[in-house]
Amino acid sequence: MNQLSTFEHLVNATGQADFPAILHEEKNRIIAEWQHTLYADDNGLKQRIQLYQNKLLFLLATITNQFPPELFTTEQSDHQLVQLSFTLYDLLLYLEENYLAYLDLSYNISRLHLLTAREELARETLLLNRILPGTDVMNIVHSSIKETLRSDHVTFRQLYYTRELSKCLRNLQPDSLPEDVDALLLYMNFNDSMYLKYKLQLLSVEINSHPTTHQQLTQTKWLLKMNNQQQEQYGYAYNIDQLSLKDQISDWLMHESEFLEYKIKIDETMPSQEVARWHNFKVKVDLSVNELAFLLRLMIEHGLILNNNKSEVAEFFARYFATNNQPAISADSLRRKMYDYSAASIETVKQLLLDLFHTSKRINAD
Repeated sequence: MNQLSTFEHLVNATGQADFPAILHEEKNRIIAEWQHTLYADDNGLKQRIQLYQNKLLFLLATITNQFPPELFTTEQSDHQLVQLSFTLYDLLLYLEENYLAYLDLSYNISRLHLLTAREELARETLLLNRILPGTDVMNIVHSSIKETLRSDHVTFRQLYYTRELSKCLRNLQPDSLPEDVDALLLYMNFNDSMYLKYKLQLLSVEINSHPTTHQQLTQTKWLLKMNNQQQEQYGYAYNIDQLSLKDQISDWLMHESEFLEYKIKIDETMPSQEVARWHNFKVKVDLSVNELAFLLRLMIEHGLILNNNKSEVAEFFARYFATNNQPAISADSLRRKMYDYSAASIETVKQLLLDLFHTSKRINAD
C-alpha cells in the first residue's frame, strides 16, 4: 500500500505550479512498479489487487464527495483536486483493464465511473434504438439499464454487466427478430423482474392458444425442453440475488406442466355426474347427413359458429347429433361432406332457412 501513499500526501500538496507534472510522473511510476511487482509472486495477488482497489476508491470518494458532480464532467478542470481524482481514476482503470479477474466486484464504483457510465448510456441508447424500436422487450431493457445507473450505489458487477449487455445488443443486426433478442437476453441471464413477467405472459399466451389440454401440455413440454437446451453465459446475471432467467422460466414451465397433467388426470379418471349424464345423449335433427354438413358450412362461413378449428366442430356434431336415418354419424364423413355437397342439399337447407324465417314471423305475431 506504500505505493499509493504519495497520493494521500498530494491531497495536501495542491497549489504547486508543477502539480499536473507531479501527478503524471507519479502515475507512471506506480504503473511501472505494478508491472514489475504484481505478477512477481502469485501468492496473495488477489488480496493485493483488492487492497489497491479499495484504497483508490477511498481516495476518490474522499475527493469527489467534496464537489458537485458537474465539476467532474471534463478532465480539463483547473482544480488540482479534480485533476488528482482523474489520476486516481486512471490507476483504477489500469487495474480493471489488466487485473479484472482479481477485483472485488461487490464494491461500489466511484462517482467518476458512474458519470462515465451515464454518458456512455446516453450514446448507447441512440445505437440500441435501431434494435426492435418501440417494442415492449427493448423498452424493458432500456428502462432496466437506466434504473441501474440512476442509483448512486452501483457495483462493479452491475457496471460490467450493463456494458457487456449493451455490447451484445449492439452486435445484433438491425433486422433482428424478437426471438433473436430473447435468445440473447436468456444467454446473458437478464433476470430482471419486469422482463421475466413479460416473458412468462408470452409463454402463457402461446400455451393457451392450443384448444385442448393435451395440446397445451405437449406445447408446455416442448417449451421446457427448448428452454433447458439454451446456453447461458457463465458468471453473468442482471440480479445476482435471484435465480437465473433460464431457471425461473424452467420452474414456471414445470409447474404449468404439472398442473396440466393433473387437470388431464381429473378429467379422465373422475368425470362429473353432469358429464356422465350427457355421455350417450344426441340431438336428433330432421336432416340428412349431407344437409347437416352444408348447414354447418353455412354457419361457420357466416360467422355464427366462431370456433376456428373446423375439424373439432365436425367431431362435436358427429358425437352429439343424429339424423332420422343415421343414429351414428362419422366425423370424417361429416367433415368431408361440408365441402362435397349436392344441389339437392342446398335447396333443402335454403327451404329450411325460409321456413325458420316464417316461423319467426309467426311467433313474433303471436
